[in-house]
Amino acid sequence: MSLYPGAIEKTRDSLLPKLALKPWIRPEPQSLILRNAQVVDPALSSILPGRHDVKLCGGQIEWVVPSLSGRDAETDEVIRVVDLDGKYLCPDVTSRFHDGSGHWQVPPMSSGNPSDDHLVLTECRAKAELALSQTGWWSSLTCESTLLVLDNISSMFIGGHADFGPSRSSTGCCAGHSQSLGRTCDGVPQVLKATREELKAGADFIKIMCGGGVASPTDAIETVQFTAEEIQAITTTCRQMGGKQSMVETKVPQRRLHLISVVATAHAYTDAAVRHAISNGVQGIEHGNMISSETAEMLAANNISLTPTLSCYGIMVRPPFEDFLPPEGKIKNKQVMEQGLDALKIADAAGVNICYGSDLLTSMHALQTEEFTVRSSVLPHAKVLQHATVNAILDRPEDFLLGIIAGGRVITSKIAGMPSEASY
Repeated sequence: MSLYPGAIEKTRDSLLPKLALKPWIRPEPQSLILRNAQVVDPALSSILPGRHDVKLCGGQIEWVVPSLSGRDAETDEVIRVVDLDGKYLCPDVTSRFHDGSGHWQVPPMSSGNPSDDHLVLTECRAKAELALSQTGWWSSLTCESTLLVLDNISSMFIGGHADFGPSRSSTGCCAGHSQSLGRTCDGVPQVLKATREELKAGADFIKIMCGGGVASPTDAIETVQFTAEEIQAITTTCRQMGGKQSMVETKVPQRRLHLISVVATAHAYTDAAVRHAISNGVQGIEHGNMISSETAEMLAANNISLTPTLSCYGIMVRPPFEDFLPPEGKIKNKQVMEQGLDALKIADAAGVNICYGSDLLTSMHALQTEEFTVRSSVLPHAKVLQHATVNAILDRPEDFLLGIIAGGRVITSKIAGMPSEASY
């Protein structure tokens, strides 16, 4: 190629990374063979017999074979080999948490843009080693090696949970007004507008505030929020605008185009709020601290996952967060905290698919793994590990590739020493 006189013929190699049009997109991960690993299988609550070699290629696991099988000798590709020398290889955690409220004082605010929440995600990854996903459903967006599902902004009605405006404050002129964690919507036209805009922006699911919450100032825990018609408008739109295409180009032949369904999930504590959500098409419940055995059986019968978030209540009443909640919030916090462990046992006994979450805010993110400790006080450790790994993909094994160390799965793994009941 001929250049004009005096033109520099070649860009300096050191500057090329700075010239990328999308510098936030990371290059394809390096191929790697992890040798002599003891592989944890949460689904069977066991460790694969003997030591195994695991090949990682293009961000996915290509194969898992017994060590000394000579499998890596079948290729001429130059691959870095790491000898784990018997260390344990476990699938990473999928967790529901607030990625959008990490840098502000109460009330927290968020733009819904993951790039604004870099510090929160990095802290969670460093402290908890989490593959982060709201309510367990996964999409292909990556941010600093962390898998993240976009829920953008939740839907609520005036005075509902996540409306942090004062009791006499203006709520704006139309759907889409945001005073904190959610979009204020009243009536079917407004929820339709808000839902369609969030899905257009890339949301993988829509969270609906179906009942009162601890942190919101103007609603009681017992309130039931949104009408049946409003919730049905949201869930119907999710079904109609579902089937999004998600594809990650890798060298692993099993990876192909997947259709990712858009789902609606609901914040709900009480029987009334949970049943209201289920009856109108919601596919997941977050919290559920006050459910009865009958409601738990309804969840199980409808194949609806429950994501308890039990660690946050204790964290918000001990130093240095003892003044995090206002007086009325402390009363509601005690109300839901007292019944949370009983609800977890009830859901487990009913056969509900339980997922992992923490619901932590601000700098509390560093305490993500306390959820393990809280749950393991009433349930076996093996079950709690399943909450955090395989349970998040039980309903969608064809589309969602997290939670298991096996060929064709996405790499979200943690290397550790001997696992024990004290390791939480």
